[in-house]
Amino acid sequence: MTSDPEKEASDDPAVQSFGGRARSGTAWIVLAFGLGQVLRLGANVVLAALLFEEAFALMAIVSAVMMGLAMFSDIGLQTNVVQHPRGDEPDFLNTAWTLQVIRGICLFSVALILAWPLAQIYGANDPKAYELLYLIPIVALTSLIDGFKSAKLMTAARHLNIKEVIQIDFIAGIFNALVIVGLAWYLRSVYALAIAAVLSTALSASLSYWMLNGPRSQLRWEAEAIRAIISFGKWIFISTVITFLALQIDRLALAGTFPLAEVGVYAIAASLAAIIPALVGKVQGSVLFAWYSRMLQQGMPLPVAFARTHMAALVLSSYLCALLVSGASSFFALAYDDRYSMGGVLLPMLAIGAWFSCLETMYGAAFIASGRSKWVAITSAVKVGSYALMLIPLFLFKLDIATAAMFFAASEVVRIFCCQYLGRTLGLRNARVEGGMLTFFLIVSLTGWWMAAHAPFVSEIKPFWRLAVLGLFTTGLFLPLFLRFVIPLIRPR
Repeated sequence: MTSDPEKEASDDPAVQSFGGRARSGTAWIVLAFGLGQVLRLGANVVLAALLFEEAFALMAIVSAVMMGLAMFSDIGLQTNVVQHPRGDEPDFLNTAWTLQVIRGICLFSVALILAWPLAQIYGANDPKAYELLYLIPIVALTSLIDGFKSAKLMTAARHLNIKEVIQIDFIAGIFNALVIVGLAWYLRSVYALAIAAVLSTALSASLSYWMLNGPRSQLRWEAEAIRAIISFGKWIFISTVITFLALQIDRLALAGTFPLAEVGVYAIAASLAAIIPALVGKVQGSVLFAWYSRMLQQGMPLPVAFARTHMAALVLSSYLCALLVSGASSFFALAYDDRYSMGGVLLPMLAIGAWFSCLETMYGAAFIASGRSKWVAITSAVKVGSYALMLIPLFLFKLDIATAAMFFAASEVVRIFCCQYLGRTLGLRNARVEGGMLTFFLIVSLTGWWMAAHAPFVSEIKPFWRLAVLGLFTTGLFLPLFLRFVIPLIRPR
């Protein structure tokens, strides 16, 4: 009589307990992320009225630089703690924390060195970019502070104790929104964004000590732990370097070619489109990566574990991206003045690309959990390479920024083909399901987009009511899929 590994793994009390924490963690992430984005969006709309368009381009450059430094030095410290059998041992945990502190100091130092040359490079295209000389060092303080965040955060991620971590993020988010609006009103300067980032990071670091349970973080240097972290983290490092380019190559490249005012509008549209992949990636990285790892340790095949969450993630991603595509022009007409109207053209294209980016995060979590972190690097390299090739005709023929948005979305499509090819070698054969959901997503999205622009009744009403109608239309079409795939997955058992 043969045993069923899937059933045995499912019946294990430890698996059921971990699954319960995964569902609870997912619910907390979605709730907090949604509220946080509402706060951020509200602050962004106020900032658009208080500041000039170039401010958003400048902060997009600064954010890209700091993200690049962070990702260029990422060796997967938290991922190591989550996956390694010694992740709960004080020597291993404190060694990881010590590396985190060293990394933060190095990031701050390198940012100081880069501030002057970057200001010269971008200032040659637009004189307002010379402000980078002062903005980069200020924002670099966030990396220094992040390095001293408590090791309790890594332990919480290992055991899927998500609630307290989310509460910290939410409190810091509220604080950031209030401070950024207050400073922008008082200073009327891009420096309001930089100062608010430093203050909210300091608050988040402090709360990581006060609100989480666990042993105190201590400096420790254990050679065996260092070897284990570096051995596992080398592909994480390569992957994150390439992932940085995949995420930021558009803004970095466009800021050196197009006027900062245009890039500022592009940055707003791109940040809105990035909300959905960020949410899906947060769930995948904070919950499903740890869940996949535990299920594999319990003997559950990866295709089985992947299939249990894949359709629900697809439905949620498709629904949210469809809202962005159909409501883009109406949202920009409602929330921004005429200076930002181009965002309504850029956002639908970027949101379609975001759908493919969401799909990539699903495959990425499965690849890393199965010990194939280098595959994430490969797929990101494919995206960077394809977009770099598309930039050649963009610059050669002096095409507009809308074409740049289209090319960026197209590079996401190329990356997904690579993900599906690699996924098939692990038994992840989901192309038919993903193709069906893509078709449904495009039909709903483009129908909503057409209604907003051309439908006799919908196109004639005020932007707020137009958004409401489009939201009801999209929600009604996706509701059966939510009832079938999403609700059963998150319902407590």
